[in-house]
Amino acid sequence: MSHYRATSKARLSSGVLLAAAAAAGAAAAALGSAGSANATCASISGIGNGGGCTSTPTSFALGIGDGTTATSNGLFSGAIAAGKNATATNDGNFNLAVAMGEAAFVQNKGNFNVGVASGLVAAAINTGNGNIGVALGDVSAAINEGDANLGVAAGKVAAAVNKGNLNVGVAVGDVAAAVNTGNANLGFAVGKVAAAVNTGTGNLAVAIGDPGANPGLKIGPTTVVPAGNVATPAQTSGVLNRAFAFGNGSTATASGGDPANPLTKIGNNTAMTLGNGSNSYAGVIPVVGGTTPNNQFATALGNAKNAVNGFNNA
Repeated sequence: MSHYRATSKARLSSGVLLAAAAAAGAAAAALGSAGSANATCASISGIGNGGGCTSTPTSFALGIGDGTTATSNGLFSGAIAAGKNATATNDGNFNLAVAMGEAAFVQNKGNFNVGVASGLVAAAINTGNGNIGVALGDVSAAINEGDANLGVAAGKVAAAVNKGNLNVGVAVGDVAAAVNTGNANLGFAVGKVAAAVNTGTGNLAVAIGDPGANPGLKIGPTTVVPAGNVATPAQTSGVLNRAFAFGNGSTATASGGDPANPLTKIGNNTAMTLGNGSNSYAGVIPVVGGTTPNNQFATALGNAKNAVNGFNNA
């Protein structure tokens, strides 16, 4: 397989693996803390600490179910854990943590964070300030590392991962993933195994579709190998790029610009795929370290169509 394909798979899998690892760690933490907890506990402003619930002045903690753990350390924060071995934890001020479901896990570290997890081993983890993480579905995970991020994962094993600031990642569907690394990126994935991945600054990736057959694509010296049943990914890397993949088994990739110099080295590439089993690529060629000018537009329109910096031209 080509470097492009390997790089793409690495980008797509990294966020999912991170989310899965976090969810597994969350479940282990919840299960490990369950031994001394009562079926139900409550603590308000430090009154009633014990039995699995702990709070500090102006905050509250509520646990409902066997082995629940609810902790609020900080000012004006609330933790609610409902379900066997569920865990909700706050470490900071003005935080809200709600964990619902067996071994559900929510952790806020910082200030002004909201974490909600509902489902078996669902997990929402916020590290930083002003983050919102929502995980809805069994083994779903929403993970924010940085400030002012929004991550929503809805579906079994769905994952939304933001690492940086001012990112929005929304994944809807079983095993769907939205992964943002950098700042001010938007990623939306809807469908079974759909994936939206952004790396850099100010990028937009939208993927809507289920798995399907894909004929492959040649991008300069790089080849995307045909496959019989592939996911629907939209991927960007660089600065101010856009990728839209609409269709089963389709792909869209836009690459260009330098995140280290986002004001002077802008990609401004747009890749759009409309149809099943189609591919579009807009940006520099070769894909890694390319010299082709940016400001490219690629459109693959129809089923089993390909486009590289043009319209149905590959």
